[in-house]
Amino acid sequence: MHNIWQSARKMGFIFSLIAIVVSLGALVLNPIVFGLDFTGGTVLDFTLISLTNINELQSTLSTLTSDAFSLSQSQDGHWRVLFLPDVASDTIAAFQTAIETQLNAHILESKFLGAQVGEELKTSGALAALFAVVSVLIYLMVRFEWRLAVAATVALFHDVLITIALFTVLGLTFDLTVLAALLAIIGYSLNDSIIIGDRIRELIRATPEQPIGHSINEALQSTLRRTLITSFTTLATVFAIWLLGGDALNGFASALLIGLTAGTLSSIFISATLPEFMGLSFTNYQNQDSEEVKKLLAEP
Repeated sequence: MHNIWQSARKMGFIFSLIAIVVSLGALVLNPIVFGLDFTGGTVLDFTLISLTNINELQSTLSTLTSDAFSLSQSQDGHWRVLFLPDVASDTIAAFQTAIETQLNAHILESKFLGAQVGEELKTSGALAALFAVVSVLIYLMVRFEWRLAVAATVALFHDVLITIALFTVLGLTFDLTVLAALLAIIGYSLNDSIIIGDRIRELIRATPEQPIGHSINEALQSTLRRTLITSFTTLATVFAIWLLGGDALNGFASALLIGLTAGTLSSIFISATLPEFMGLSFTNYQNQDSEEVKKLLAEP
């Protein structure tokens, strides 16, 4: 069993490295298709007399214009349509007249958002993702040995990179819902890495005479059932959102489907395997434990 796990981990690790390189190449060759949230455009806010859901309204509005638009709803029942910057003002005026006459819509506001707004969203999103990764790295370095922390961070990078790369290859739109999905992927992947890393630490401390590879294999074997059950139930929920959520949630669900699958694999093939290649051993925990003991003994 140890030989099977060892071979699978090494092959999976090599495959993950290849996936990272291919994903970087895909990002260089295929630009990210940013959604209307990032590109800016004309914003039209309105209310409707009759209640409706977002999927029905999306279909109805699609018959009134041939141009691309993004539809969202605020908590107070107001609707917002966002058109791309290159949509002519005459087209938007005709669309506004159509929803007023055919849907009895009450127009609240119509304004143009320049590209600067989209740039601010890109910057804020990138800073949010960077802050999340740095926070994760600091937490893992405090919680675990630094080799496990670095491996978990590489796994996070792997998951996010593959998700974005597949979006560019498939031509899917990257909007704010996809950004939210990426942050959720970071949290999910971190959860898996922490559970496996914690089990590895326990086994290394309990059996210092055992080869480090055997301890990692046992840790994966003991957590595999939990990992698979959690992944399958989560993916089933996300698949239901992808299937029934409509266009508004399609990007969000697609990103989660890709990222959670990649996160499950990276927690096994990267988070658990890379520390072994970096020289993780019982001595690392021995030194750390002795320092902790000294601090505890020094306390009154």
